[in-house]
Parts: sequence; structure tokens; C-alpha cells
Amino acid sequence: MTHEQAEKRAIAATLFNNTDRYADIMRLPHHESTRHPQMPNGERAAQFAPFAALTGYHELLAQSSQRLAQQSRLPFEEDQVLQQHLRDLARVVRTKPKVSLTYFDPETGETRTLETRVVGVDSATQQVTLVNQAVLPFEVLQAVTFI
Repeated sequence: MTHEQAEKRAIAATLFNNTDRYADIMRLPHHESTRHPQMPNGERAAQFAPFAALTGYHELLAQSSQRLAQQSRLPFEEDQVLQQHLRDLARVVRTKPKVSLTYFDPETGETRTLETRVVGVDSATQQVTLVNQAVLPFEVLQAVTFI
């Protein structure tokens, strides 16, 4: 768990586990109606079964990911230049060249640029391995520039 996650959990515990405001009613007996019989648990659960708060959520995610995938594709000419730069990079990868990599981050939908050293270019798996052992698939790359 990261520090940020721990912080969020502590805030949530403070906000949602504090029952001080309800101390005056906490010990009161649960109200039971004399007019209406208590609903059996099976019927109570069935009452909420058809409720789908996230109707269409999966379709929305699929549309969003398709839109992001389309944004990450390069025009033919730019793709050809990128492929040539990757071939050039593969030829000199033993020297651990310093490059600027521009890539599309599918998780955020943002284009990012990173200056780093490359230690591997694998055309079989279509991946570039960076000096910190991070791996970028060719499909997310948009530009490779030697520094």
C-alpha cells in the first residue's frame, strides 16, 4: 500500500467510522412496525436484485478504449519514420543510447515524452526496454529521437 493510499484510508476511517454524532440514538431499540409485518430477508434481497446502477458502464468503457486506441495510431508517413528510427535504435542499442521517447499512455489517454537510455529493442516481441527495466510496446510509441 502506498503512502497516498494509506492517507486516503485514514481520512475515510475518520469520516465514516466516527459515530459520536449518533451517540444519543445508538442504544435505542430498533423500531418494529405494529401496522406492517416485517419483510422476510429473501424478499428484501429480491427487491434490489433487478437494480443495476451501472447500466451501460461496460459499453461506455469499450467505446472509450476504442476512441483512445484510435488516438494513439500514427498516420502512415509518421509510422514509417518511427519504424526507421526503431531500426536505427536497434543497431546501436549496445551503446545504451540516450533518446527521447514520445508515447501514448492508454491508461490516462495522454501523450508523454520521456528522456532515458535504452538497453533493448526486441522486434520479435515488439518492445523497447529502458535502462530502469521498464518496457514500452512499439504500438504505444509515437516518436523516437536520439539525444
